[in-house]
Amino acid sequence: MKSLTFCFDHPVAVKVFFNCISDPGIKHEIQFLRSSEDGSLVIPAEDIPEGAWKVMLEWTYEGRDFCMERNFEVPSVGKEIKFS
Repeated sequence: MKSLTFCFDHPVAVKVFFNCISDPGIKHEIQFLRSSEDGSLVIPAEDIPEGAWKVMLEWTYEGRDFCMERNFEVPSVGKEIKFS
């Protein structure tokens, strides 16, 4: 299963946005996810087409807003997702 994994110092509830860098015409649904109690967050990426992508996470913790962006590539079938 293709997925993106992030580790936080605390549990989080995040809003996840995906933007296709290689083809801006491709749209992907916004996801609302919760990490485990130890702060591990696994984002399913099975239905994301191959290409270059940007994932953006937004969350609030102790009254402060946070945002994180990471670029990654979904390769052809059978290969691992790579962050850049």
